[in-house]
Amino acid sequence: MPANPCIHGFTPEHCAACRTCRHGMQTSRCGRCSSTGRPSALPAEAPRPSETYQGFEIYFVPVERGWYHRATDGTTSQESYRSAFQARRAINLLIEAKPAARTSRASKRAS
Repeated sequence: MPANPCIHGFTPEHCAACRTCRHGMQTSRCGRCSSTGRPSALPAEAPRPSETYQGFEIYFVPVERGWYHRATDGTTSQESYRSAFQARRAINLLIEAKPAARTSRASKRAS
């Protein structure tokens, strides 16, 4: 007669949840056994096309998994963004801030 079935209805040697590993623990509970089956790193990112928005280039850096923007004069953003949408939003804020900076300089020169 075969060994007593586990709570899942299989013999303990054939049950993935109840099987005893070489470390003396249940395979499903053993950190050393379960970590070998998991991927150690995230899968590689596929290249994504760059786009142009308001005179800025928005491009993706796969190694950093982030989006950056570059002005026409070649200056690159210091911050990275999680999506192209956030990069476009940062460009909008940058464009809105530029006229305010110009007017404050003009008012300082006039006084």
